[in-house]
Amino acid sequence: MVSRPARLALIGLCLALLLGVASRIPSARSLPARTQMDERANSSSIETAPGPAAADVKQRGVALGLFAEDVSFSYAPLLQEIVALGATHVSLVVPFYQVNGASTDLKLHTRLSPSLEAIADAIRLSRRAGLEVTLFPIVRLSEPRNPKEWRGTLAPANRDAWFASYGALLADLASLGALTGASRLVVGSELSSLDGDLARWRPLVERIRALFGGTLVYSANWDHYQHARLYDLVDEIGVVAYFNLREKDGPSDVPSLTARWRSLRHEMEFNLSAYAKPLVLTELGYRSRTGATAAPWDEVQGGVPDVDEQTRAFQAFREAWTARGQAPSRLAGLYVWNWYGYGGPATTSYTPRGKPAVEVIRQILDEM
Repeated sequence: MVSRPARLALIGLCLALLLGVASRIPSARSLPARTQMDERANSSSIETAPGPAAADVKQRGVALGLFAEDVSFSYAPLLQEIVALGATHVSLVVPFYQVNGASTDLKLHTRLSPSLEAIADAIRLSRRAGLEVTLFPIVRLSEPRNPKEWRGTLAPANRDAWFASYGALLADLASLGALTGASRLVVGSELSSLDGDLARWRPLVERIRALFGGTLVYSANWDHYQHARLYDLVDEIGVVAYFNLREKDGPSDVPSLTARWRSLRHEMEFNLSAYAKPLVLTELGYRSRTGATAAPWDEVQGGVPDVDEQTRAFQAFREAWTARGQAPSRLAGLYVWNWYGYGGPATTSYTPRGKPAVEVIRQILDEM
């Protein structure tokens, strides 16, 4: 594990890079890219993080996982594609790792997480592309003890130790975001078993506010958002929107899925009416495989490729939320999950790259 002094030194290195003392623009090797981004070479200005964003500025967003294991990988071509899609915001997803649900020590994985330098590169490229940046940390388990153990069920053996470790990593990310011009920072995502512990969250959030002048968000899981007390401490309330749109054997035609999304929209707006804060769908995504609308949260590999079911899911969301003629909603933004990945019609992943759903997503972003 990288020590805290070493992490701070790396943040200093990132600042030096931004000042133009050093410059490195790696080439994309891990994924195919249709286009290359104009780097606007020799720019060396520091981006400054704005304050909390105005509620009337819609977040037309796409999530981009910083998941590449190749240290020379550049996210520039993927960011170019995101801009071409019509997005104005990008959520850069940074995985934090702990061993299992009882662990108390979190870290940036040496292979499966981006380095602080790589995060700084991705933010810089995003800002030069004209995208507002949300930094989105997620907790992953390297050795879960059973299939049901995940970040939503964490039960650390020592809560104080877990919050200290998590808070240190989040502080590093906040400092980096402040230096590089990120607009938003997600303080946590899908931490259902821990997001009610305000006695521990309150000092952590106060510390993050001292480091980061932008907007703070909490991203609650779809089956827990009504109970996420951490909403009280942040500026925007987020929901990971993997609601099932049908039963396993139920109809998956667009009208049926749209009716379900309309019901969910009504429930969400009613359940969150007590919060006078912007609502953001921090993850909105479907795998391109048969059954995706019955279990959108299911990340298990495999299945039968089905780009049509993915497309119908996004069509249903559009009809219920953004299509012209819909009643105004309180939705302040959304982030399509997840642009990282090869894509293509033969794959079953979440990424819409190279799939028919792209055109529907383009409409959704335009209508937001």
